[in-house]
Amino acid sequence: MANLDFNNDEILEQARGDSAAVWHLAARWARERDGSVDGWASFVGREFAPTWDSMGDDASALDVARQVGLIMAGQADMRPKELTGDASRADLLVEGPDPEYLDQAGTTTEEIDRTQQLVFAAIAERRGMTLECRRDESGFHMAFARR
Repeated sequence: MANLDFNNDEILEQARGDSAAVWHLAARWARERDGSVDGWASFVGREFAPTWDSMGDDASALDVARQVGLIMAGQADMRPKELTGDASRADLLVEGPDPEYLDQAGTTTEEIDRTQQLVFAAIAERRGMTLECRRDESGFHMAFARR
């Protein structure tokens, strides 16, 4: 009989890989179906945004960015690299996506960046913030700021 007693590291590794794969495949599906990831990512953002209501109407930009960093840490192909800022403005730098996931799923960095931007912009908007995103040689920058 096979052993089904998985340790936490095995479970975490599997969950991170599955989460990243589902994200990439959903982005590809949206592109193939609709010609862009925008509709799918906007829908995901609108649906998830209310789950952040416990942070309150005057949420800290640093707290929101930190939570986004935690979500990124839960992905096998994205890694939070640096978080700076304060309650009014916070900048999160993320490495990824991993080229292996892009190749396997048939997605592009631009598509994954766009999904991140749209999902987290909806959450930021609901928290009374703006989100500006850009990519450079360091990675994907997400700047959250209170209005």
